Amino acid sequence: MHVRFPPIFLLWMLFFMTANAQSMDCTGKLGHWLFREDFGSGTGHGPALPPGVTNMAYTPYCPADGFYTLVNTSEGCAEESWHKVTHDHTGNNNGYMMMINASNEPSTFYTRMVPSLCPATTYEFSAYILNLLKNTVVGPTVQQPDILFSIETTTGEVLETLRTGPIAASAGPVWKKYKLAFKTPDNVSSLVLKISNNAPGGPGNDLLLDDIEFITSAPKLTIPTAFSPNGDGVNDVWNVINLDAYTDCVLTIYDRGGAVVFKSIGYNTPWNGTRSGVPLDTGTYYYVIDFKNEIPRVSGWVFLIR
Repeated sequence: MHVRFPPIFLLWMLFFMTANAQSMDCTGKLGHWLFREDFGSGTGHGPALPPGVTNMAYTPYCPADGFYTLVNTSEGCAEESWHKVTHDHTGNNNGYMMMINASNEPSTFYTRMVPSLCPATTYEFSAYILNLLKNTVVGPTVQQPDILFSIETTTGEVLETLRTGPIAASAGPVWKKYKLAFKTPDNVSSLVLKISNNAPGGPGNDLLLDDIEFITSAPKLTIPTAFSPNGDGVNDVWNVINLDAYTDCVLTIYDRGGAVVFKSIGYNTPWNGTRSGVPLDTGTYYYVIDFKNEIPRVSGWVFLIR
């Protein structure tokens, strides 16, 4: 028996195989990127995106209204009205970014399926946008980019959206990061990202897009300022809510003299107010949580009550 797939399916599969993505990992580690689109690198203009990713026309030159290209610099394009951007946001050598000269009508200019997501899991989406227009370009018809990010199921159900509103022009080139958190439904492991421009083209509404990412979302910690390990069954351990999700973190607790009284990799077993099994005295103790990733360290004092 031979199975025939439609051409568009084969194109999507080719796009997935060349994507900068990681395989599904539902072990609970957080803050790790799952999918990243940085548009690659090279000399001159980059190649056209695969069919189905954008409804805009590709050009290997500076784009006119309704066109896009991949560039590693904006030099030579609309220099009187556009910022001179000499490198992409990623910082790769000759790294590409998507240069977009908006269509005359608002439209979806980027669509991408994101596979290998874990069901019932919270993720964070982010992307960087740069308004190419200089703030010296003014007038009643001048438009600023107004971007809508939409996270949807493959059947079209919208899970979460983020609208930037008009992105103000600036004196110099400024990359702005936009992000949103969303949770996958119980039976969903693939989603669709859509990026739309809500403003019309014409004068202005020109932008750069780079570093589209999906990462597992880092939950907010709830850190008690005191606990009472006296055996009454209430607050007998220092229960830092959600810290157990950061499986690579290192928690270190010091007494007022600077000696380490407790240290843990991960936090599967909360601190019970002892040092090597010996109960510690009433007092304040200093803690440091090192997440071992890009999240800043957290530190503070906890009061132990006997």
